[in-house]
Amino acid sequence: MSNPFQVAERCIQLRERCAPESWGDRVILFNEMVLGPIITLFMVLLGNRDVLMVFSAITRAYSAWSDWEEYHRLRTMVQDMFLTTMKHGGPKITTNDMKYLPYVYADAVVRLREHHRHP
Repeated sequence: MSNPFQVAERCIQLRERCAPESWGDRVILFNEMVLGPIITLFMVLLGNRDVLMVFSAITRAYSAWSDWEEYHRLRTMVQDMFLTTMKHGGPKITTNDMKYLPYVYADAVVRLREHHRHP
C-alpha cells in the first residue's frame, strides 16, 4: 500500500482485532492464535478425526496470524509516517482521539509529498 490514508485506515481496522483493549477480546485472540491449534493437535493425536473441527481451527488460526502480521507491518509504516512528520516540523492538523492519529500522520505525509512536488 503506497497510499498513506489506506495504510492508516487498514491499521485502524486491524488494531481493533489484533490489539484489543478488553481482556475478553485478548483472550479470544489468544485462543484463536495459540490455544485452539494446540487443543486441536492434541485432539487429533488422541484419535479424534473430526475434519470440520480441524479445518475450522486451522482457518481461524491462519486468519488471526495473517491479520496480526499485517497489523504489525502497517504499524511500522505508520511509525515511519510519524517519524517523517516529526522530522519536518510536526503535523499541521491534530486530533483529540488517539485512535485517529494514523490519519494525522497520513495527512502530513501527503502534504509533504505535495510540497516537494510543487515547491
